Amino acid sequence: MSNPEAAADDLPFRAIDDIGVRVPPGVTLPAELESTVKHLAGLTRGTGIVMAAKAVAADPTPAGTLQTVLSLLRALVFGRAQQTIDEVVADAPKLACKSGCAWCCYQSIEATIPEAILVAIELGAPDDPRRAAVLANAQAFRGLGEGERRRTGKPCALLVDKSCSVYENRPLMCRAMMAGDANQCRAAHQAAVAGKPDLPVELFLFAQYFILGDQAGMRGILRDMGLQDDLVELTQAVAAILGDPGIVDRWLAGERVFGPEMAPPALREELAARQQSQAVPAE
Repeated sequence: MSNPEAAADDLPFRAIDDIGVRVPPGVTLPAELESTVKHLAGLTRGTGIVMAAKAVAADPTPAGTLQTVLSLLRALVFGRAQQTIDEVVADAPKLACKSGCAWCCYQSIEATIPEAILVAIELGAPDDPRRAAVLANAQAFRGLGEGERRRTGKPCALLVDKSCSVYENRPLMCRAMMAGDANQCRAAHQAAVAGKPDLPVELFLFAQYFILGDQAGMRGILRDMGLQDDLVELTQAVAAILGDPGIVDRWLAGERVFGPEMAPPALREELAARQQSQAVPAE
Protein backbone atom coordinates (compact mmCIF):
# COMPACT_ATOMS: atom_id res chain seq x y z
CA MET A 1 0.00 0.00 0.00
CA SER A 2 1.03 3.62 -0.51
CA ASN A 3 3.66 5.10 1.79
CA PRO A 4 2.79 8.55 3.18
CA GLU A 5 6.48 9.35 3.47
CA ALA A 6 6.42 9.66 -0.31
CA ALA A 7 3.79 12.40 -0.08
CA ALA A 8 4.82 16.04 -0.17
CA ASP A 9 5.77 17.32 3.26
CA ASP A 10 3.75 20.51 2.78
CA LEU A 11 0.38 18.77 2.28
CA PRO A 12 -2.21 19.94 4.82
CA PHE A 13 -2.48 17.50 7.72
CA ARG A 14 -4.97 17.26 10.59
CA ALA A 15 -4.68 14.38 13.06
CA ILE A 16 -7.50 11.86 13.12
CA ASP A 17 -7.26 10.88 16.80
CA ASP A 18 -10.66 12.38 17.69
CA ILE A 19 -12.29 10.18 15.03
CA GLY A 20 -10.13 7.08 15.14
CA VAL A 21 -9.66 4.51 12.42
CA ARG A 22 -11.68 1.37 12.98
CA VAL A 23 -9.87 -1.94 12.65
CA PRO A 24 -11.40 -4.91 10.79
CA PRO A 25 -12.37 -7.68 13.24
CA GLY A 26 -9.65 -10.23 13.85
CA VAL A 27 -6.81 -8.10 12.52
CA THR A 28 -3.60 -7.53 14.44
CA LEU A 29 -2.00 -4.41 13.06
CA PRO A 30 1.73 -3.90 12.68
CA ALA A 31 2.59 -0.58 14.30
CA GLU A 32 4.00 0.76 11.05
CA LEU A 33 0.79 -0.01 9.16
CA GLU A 34 -1.35 1.67 11.81
CA SER A 35 0.85 4.76 11.66
CA THR A 36 0.72 4.83 7.87
CA VAL A 37 -3.07 4.61 7.67
CA LYS A 38 -3.59 7.25 10.35
CA HIS A 39 -1.18 9.55 8.55
CA LEU A 40 -2.99 9.10 5.24
CA ALA A 41 -6.34 9.70 6.96
CA GLY A 42 -4.92 12.89 8.46
CA LEU A 43 -3.76 14.04 5.02
CA THR A 44 -7.24 13.38 3.63
CA ARG A 45 -8.81 15.33 6.47
CA GLY A 46 -6.36 18.22 6.25
CA THR A 47 -6.52 18.51 2.49
CA GLY A 48 -10.30 18.16 2.51
CA ILE A 49 -10.99 20.89 5.05
CA VAL A 50 -8.72 23.34 3.21
CA MET A 51 -10.56 22.61 -0.03
CA ALA A 52 -13.93 22.82 1.73
CA ALA A 53 -13.15 26.19 3.31
CA LYS A 54 -12.32 27.70 -0.08
CA ALA A 55 -15.37 26.23 -1.79
CA VAL A 56 -17.82 27.21 0.94
CA ALA A 57 -16.41 30.74 1.02
CA ALA A 58 -17.15 30.98 -2.71
CA ASP A 59 -20.68 29.55 -2.31
CA PRO A 60 -21.95 29.51 1.30
CA THR A 61 -25.47 28.38 0.39
CA PRO A 62 -26.72 24.96 1.57
CA ALA A 63 -26.69 23.77 -2.03
CA GLY A 64 -23.09 24.93 -2.36
CA THR A 65 -22.08 23.19 0.85
CA LEU A 66 -23.69 19.96 -0.29
CA GLN A 67 -21.93 20.15 -3.63
CA THR A 68 -18.64 20.73 -1.83
CA VAL A 69 -19.11 17.72 0.45
CA LEU A 70 -20.11 15.39 -2.38
CA SER A 71 -17.26 16.60 -4.59
CA LEU A 72 -14.75 15.90 -1.82
CA LEU A 73 -16.26 12.47 -1.29
CA ARG A 74 -16.03 11.50 -4.95
CA ALA A 75 -12.76 13.12 -5.95
CA LEU A 76 -10.68 12.99 -2.78
CA VAL A 77 -12.01 10.12 -0.66
CA PHE A 78 -13.20 7.72 -3.35
CA GLY A 79 -10.07 8.61 -5.31
CA ARG A 80 -7.84 7.61 -2.43
CA ALA A 81 -9.74 4.34 -1.97
CA GLN A 82 -9.37 3.59 -5.67
CA GLN A 83 -5.60 3.83 -5.30
CA THR A 84 -5.78 1.06 -2.69
CA ILE A 85 -8.05 -1.06 -4.90
CA ASP A 86 -5.74 -0.60 -7.90
CA GLU A 87 -2.79 -1.79 -5.84
CA VAL A 88 -4.69 -4.89 -4.71
CA VAL A 89 -5.73 -5.67 -8.29
CA ALA A 90 -2.13 -5.26 -9.46
CA ASP A 91 -0.44 -7.21 -6.66
CA ALA A 92 -2.89 -9.79 -5.31
CA PRO A 93 -2.11 -13.38 -6.34
CA LYS A 94 -5.84 -13.96 -6.69
CA LEU A 95 -8.90 -11.73 -6.56
CA ALA A 96 -12.36 -13.24 -6.97
CA CYS A 97 -14.36 -10.02 -7.31
CA LYS A 98 -15.77 -9.41 -10.77
CA SER A 99 -18.94 -8.28 -12.50
CA GLY A 100 -21.86 -10.55 -11.67
CA CYS A 101 -20.41 -11.78 -8.36
CA ALA A 102 -22.68 -10.41 -5.64
CA TRP A 103 -22.34 -12.70 -2.62
CA CYS A 104 -21.25 -9.75 -0.46
CA CYS A 105 -24.47 -7.86 -1.24
CA TYR A 106 -26.61 -9.64 1.36
CA GLN A 107 -25.50 -7.78 4.47
CA SER A 108 -25.76 -4.38 6.12
CA ILE A 109 -23.79 -1.58 4.49
CA GLU A 110 -21.92 0.83 6.70
CA ALA A 111 -21.65 4.32 5.23
CA THR A 112 -20.89 7.93 5.97
CA ILE A 113 -23.83 10.32 5.70
CA PRO A 114 -22.64 11.87 2.39
CA GLU A 115 -22.44 8.40 0.87
CA ALA A 116 -26.11 7.83 1.77
CA ILE A 117 -27.04 11.22 0.29
CA LEU A 118 -25.16 10.39 -2.91
CA VAL A 119 -27.11 7.15 -3.31
CA ALA A 120 -30.43 8.88 -2.53
CA ILE A 121 -29.72 11.42 -5.27
CA GLU A 122 -29.32 8.56 -7.75
CA LEU A 123 -32.83 7.42 -6.81
CA GLY A 124 -34.31 10.87 -7.36
CA ALA A 125 -36.84 9.96 -10.06
CA PRO A 126 -40.23 9.31 -8.39
CA ASP A 127 -40.88 6.30 -10.64
CA ASP A 128 -37.50 4.67 -9.97
CA PRO A 129 -38.39 1.11 -8.81
CA ARG A 130 -35.38 1.03 -6.52
CA ARG A 131 -37.04 3.59 -4.26
CA ALA A 132 -39.80 1.17 -3.27
CA ALA A 133 -37.23 -1.63 -2.87
CA VAL A 134 -35.10 0.50 -0.52
CA LEU A 135 -38.13 1.48 1.58
CA ALA A 136 -39.28 -2.15 1.79
CA ASN A 137 -35.83 -3.38 2.82
CA ALA A 138 -35.48 -0.64 5.41
CA GLN A 139 -38.75 -1.70 6.99
CA ALA A 140 -37.85 -5.39 6.87
CA PHE A 141 -34.36 -4.94 8.33
CA ARG A 142 -35.09 -2.23 10.91
CA GLY A 143 -33.72 -3.20 14.31
CA LEU A 144 -32.15 -6.45 13.12
CA GLY A 145 -28.68 -7.48 14.21
CA GLU A 146 -26.17 -8.28 11.49
CA GLY A 147 -26.65 -12.02 11.78
CA GLU A 148 -30.42 -11.63 11.63
CA ARG A 149 -30.18 -9.39 8.58
CA ARG A 150 -27.96 -11.87 6.74
CA ARG A 151 -30.31 -14.73 7.57
CA THR A 152 -33.11 -13.00 5.66
CA GLY A 153 -31.33 -13.95 2.45
CA LYS A 154 -32.49 -10.70 0.87
CA PRO A 155 -30.04 -8.76 -1.30
CA CYS A 156 -29.32 -5.05 -1.18
CA ALA A 157 -32.13 -3.14 -2.88
CA LEU A 158 -29.56 -1.55 -5.17
CA LEU A 159 -28.54 -4.91 -6.62
CA VAL A 160 -30.13 -5.22 -10.06
CA ASP A 161 -29.48 -8.28 -12.27
CA LYS A 162 -26.61 -9.29 -9.97
CA SER A 163 -24.87 -5.97 -10.49
CA CYS A 164 -24.64 -2.87 -8.30
CA SER A 165 -26.87 -0.22 -9.87
CA VAL A 166 -24.93 2.60 -8.14
CA TYR A 167 -21.50 1.10 -8.75
CA GLU A 168 -19.64 4.35 -9.46
CA ASN A 169 -21.07 5.87 -6.28
CA ARG A 170 -21.05 2.76 -4.07
CA PRO A 171 -19.96 3.33 -0.46
CA LEU A 172 -16.41 2.86 0.73
CA MET A 173 -17.23 -0.33 2.61
CA CYS A 174 -18.65 -1.88 -0.55
CA ARG A 175 -15.40 -0.99 -2.29
CA ALA A 176 -13.47 -2.55 0.59
CA MET A 177 -15.17 -5.96 0.29
CA MET A 178 -12.47 -7.67 -1.74
CA ALA A 179 -12.16 -11.45 -1.47
CA GLY A 180 -9.83 -14.11 -2.77
CA ASP A 181 -12.30 -16.96 -3.34
CA ALA A 182 -15.89 -16.56 -4.60
CA ASN A 183 -16.71 -20.09 -3.51
CA GLN A 184 -15.98 -19.10 0.09
CA CYS A 185 -18.24 -16.07 -0.28
CA ARG A 186 -21.06 -18.20 -1.67
CA ALA A 187 -20.67 -20.80 1.08
CA ALA A 188 -20.65 -18.10 3.78
CA HIS A 189 -23.85 -16.57 2.39
CA GLN A 190 -25.60 -19.94 2.19
CA ALA A 191 -24.53 -20.80 5.74
CA ALA A 192 -25.88 -17.48 7.02
CA VAL A 193 -29.24 -17.99 5.32
CA ALA A 194 -29.43 -21.49 6.81
CA GLY A 195 -28.72 -20.11 10.28
CA LYS A 196 -25.42 -21.99 10.53
CA PRO A 197 -22.22 -20.66 12.12
CA ASP A 198 -20.22 -18.11 10.17
CA LEU A 199 -17.79 -19.56 7.66
CA PRO A 200 -14.39 -17.98 7.03
CA VAL A 201 -13.86 -15.85 3.95
CA GLU A 202 -10.44 -14.77 2.73
CA LEU A 203 -10.63 -10.98 2.63
CA PHE A 204 -7.95 -8.39 1.93
CA LEU A 205 -8.18 -6.96 5.44
CA PHE A 206 -5.12 -4.72 5.34
CA ALA A 207 -6.53 -3.07 2.21
CA GLN A 208 -9.86 -2.79 4.02
CA TYR A 209 -8.06 -1.00 6.85
CA PHE A 210 -6.65 1.54 4.41
CA ILE A 211 -10.17 2.22 3.15
CA LEU A 212 -11.42 2.53 6.72
CA GLY A 213 -8.77 5.24 7.00
CA ASP A 214 -10.37 7.00 4.03
CA GLN A 215 -13.71 6.72 5.83
CA ALA A 216 -12.20 8.30 8.94
CA GLY A 217 -10.75 11.10 6.84
CA MET A 218 -14.19 11.87 5.40
CA ARG A 219 -15.72 11.88 8.86
CA GLY A 220 -13.00 14.26 10.02
CA ILE A 221 -13.82 16.67 7.21
CA LEU A 222 -17.49 16.60 8.19
CA ARG A 223 -16.70 17.21 11.85
CA ASP A 224 -14.49 20.17 10.98
CA MET A 225 -17.34 21.58 8.87
CA GLY A 226 -19.71 21.32 11.84
CA LEU A 227 -21.74 18.50 10.28
CA GLN A 228 -22.90 15.26 11.88
CA ASP A 229 -20.26 12.65 11.07
CA ASP A 230 -21.79 9.47 12.51
CA LEU A 231 -21.75 6.27 10.51
CA VAL A 232 -25.13 5.06 9.27
CA GLU A 233 -26.56 1.89 7.79
CA LEU A 234 -26.99 2.70 4.11
CA THR A 235 -30.48 1.29 3.53
CA GLN A 236 -31.93 2.93 6.64
CA ALA A 237 -30.34 6.30 5.90
CA VAL A 238 -31.33 6.34 2.22
CA ALA A 239 -34.89 5.38 3.18
CA ALA A 240 -34.97 8.27 5.67
CA ILE A 241 -33.83 10.71 2.98
CA LEU A 242 -36.35 9.42 0.45
CA GLY A 243 -39.12 9.72 3.03
CA ASP A 244 -38.09 13.20 4.17
CA PRO A 245 -35.92 15.13 1.67
CA GLY A 246 -35.76 18.03 4.16
CA ILE A 247 -33.56 15.89 6.37
CA VAL A 248 -30.57 16.78 4.19
CA ASP A 249 -31.16 20.52 4.62
CA ARG A 250 -31.36 20.08 8.39
CA TRP A 251 -28.14 18.06 8.34
CA LEU A 252 -26.45 20.83 6.35
CA ALA A 253 -27.66 23.29 9.01
CA GLY A 254 -25.70 21.33 11.61
CA GLU A 255 -28.53 19.32 13.14
CA ARG A 256 -28.01 15.73 14.26
CA VAL A 257 -30.82 14.26 12.21
CA PHE A 258 -29.59 10.71 11.70
CA GLY A 259 -30.41 9.01 14.98
CA PRO A 260 -28.82 5.97 16.65
CA GLU A 261 -31.51 3.73 15.16
CA MET A 262 -29.80 4.30 11.80
CA ALA A 263 -26.42 3.13 13.05
CA PRO A 264 -24.92 0.00 11.48
CA PRO A 265 -25.85 -3.09 13.53
CA ALA A 266 -22.23 -3.61 14.58
CA LEU A 267 -22.19 -0.17 16.19
CA ARG A 268 -25.72 -0.10 17.56
CA GLU A 269 -24.97 -1.96 20.81
CA GLU A 270 -22.00 0.30 21.46
CA LEU A 271 -24.15 3.39 20.96
CA ALA A 272 -26.90 2.02 23.20
CA ALA A 273 -24.42 1.22 25.95
CA ARG A 274 -22.93 4.71 25.73
CA GLN A 275 -26.35 6.37 25.98
CA GLN A 276 -27.26 4.19 28.95
CA SER A 277 -24.08 5.10 30.79
CA GLN A 278 -24.72 8.80 30.17
CA ALA A 279 -28.25 8.43 31.57
CA VAL A 280 -27.03 7.04 34.90
CA PRO A 281 -26.93 9.93 37.44
CA ALA A 282 -23.67 10.48 39.24
CA GLU A 283 -23.66 9.48 42.90
